[in-house]
Amino acid sequence: MSTLDKFELHYHLANNSHQIDALLRNKCETEILAIILEISNALGLNVKIVAEAVEEGGFREFWKLIQDNAISITLILTLAQALISAAPLFLKSEKEELEKQLIRLQIEESQYRLEALKLETKVKSPSQKTINKAISQLSKNLKIIKRKSNFYELLTHSPDIKKVGFSLSNSKTNFNHEEKIVLREDFKDFILNSNKLKSEETETTIEIVSPVLKEGKYKWKGIYNKLAISFQMLDMKFKDAVILENIAFQHGTYITCILRISRELDEVGEIKITGYAVTTVIEKIDASSANETSQGREYRQAKKYIAGQGNLFT
Repeated sequence: MSTLDKFELHYHLANNSHQIDALLRNKCETEILAIILEISNALGLNVKIVAEAVEEGGFREFWKLIQDNAISITLILTLAQALISAAPLFLKSEKEELEKQLIRLQIEESQYRLEALKLETKVKSPSQKTINKAISQLSKNLKIIKRKSNFYELLTHSPDIKKVGFSLSNSKTNFNHEEKIVLREDFKDFILNSNKLKSEETETTIEIVSPVLKEGKYKWKGIYNKLAISFQMLDMKFKDAVILENIAFQHGTYITCILRISRELDEVGEIKITGYAVTTVIEKIDASSANETSQGREYRQAKKYIAGQGNLFT
């Protein structure tokens, strides 16, 4: 692998123009730099990025990376070029598969492989096989996915941008890698259709702070994992029993339940929680008693049946 230290973003403009909207340029620069920094952070490598003079020929941006290990810089730039210019495969698949891919991030296997890659670059240039593994792991990184989506969505707002190119070079030898091009008609392949992630469901215990004792779309209040939350009560049997005053609450009342946690990506690719809902109340617990609900019994019986089926096939 040739040593590289410079990344070029090339806007190919209509009518051989050499001008680009300044605000659009700054926003695009933010997204590209964020991707390069996320790659370096994922590898545990600290780099400094400096801007160099803009050149014409469409409109061309140059950034130079500075770090002690030249191999590390080359690796970061190689990964950045590959990840930014290759459309995510899962965006072309079914929505269910997209959701599965989006929630498989930062798993232990990914971290192990990236750590192995980091160690490898300290002593030699990584093989293409190793680089491909890193691309596979980083392609599931939500921050990179979202930042890339932001970048291509910004480009769609400027009709003058007909394509973008990404190339790498060595500032000392003027060695240049082949420019990778993404055409305007392909920008849509990089853009997320939705920021919503698949809801997470977990069996947990919530301390009830404030139940809702009348009909309406009011939210209950409770404490979950030492965090005060507001949540919807979607277990209608339990909700109706509370409204009919068949269930009483006191200080220190808990419910064991199935809690649905709704999530989505924010603008920088962080996961944020957008809401909580209890779908099934399994039991109500007071200081002196624990009362299982009928729906709780059904849930536990179904859970045992599923577990038994799994053991049978195992």
